[in-house]
Amino acid sequence: MEENLEHSDWMKEMKDTGFTTPSNYFEGLNQSIQAKLSMERLKVSVHEDGFTVPTCYFEQLQSGILAKTTDVVQSRPEPKLIKLWHSKLLKYASAACFVIVAGIGTLYYNQQTERTSVAMTEEMATEQMLYDIDEEVIIEHIEANSNQLPKASASEIAMENYILNNYSQNELVADL
Repeated sequence: MEENLEHSDWMKEMKDTGFTTPSNYFEGLNQSIQAKLSMERLKVSVHEDGFTVPTCYFEQLQSGILAKTTDVVQSRPEPKLIKLWHSKLLKYASAACFVIVAGIGTLYYNQQTERTSVAMTEEMATEQMLYDIDEEVIIEHIEANSNQLPKASASEIAMENYILNNYSQNELVADL
């Protein structure tokens, strides 16, 4: 117990003395040491050997560059030509694939046009049926049903107007 008290007193004293490490000290320590070691090695190598240029370096520089660049240009291999249609089998196979794809496309297009034409004829027939109904029959039907139905509220009238304005005659007849 006495040791704990001594330890806590020592910790308080340490905090009061102001010993702290700079921020990010340990994260950058390794890089700092490596940089200092590299600088020392560089200083040693420069003092021992120094920086020297080989003899006749600048006189041979231009001829060396020309020799390296002209050899590269001359040593390029000739490009190899590969024919796309190198066999008759490939020609016929690609033509057959084209014919098959074109045939399937044509059949699909014909089926789609037949479906739309059937739908259009049905729509025209239902429209014609609506025009064939006599006005008197419609008025009699409305009068017969108006006696039985209570007066519509404002929300029902708004709903009817919405339906009549946003749906076609064909859609209304199809739902009956």
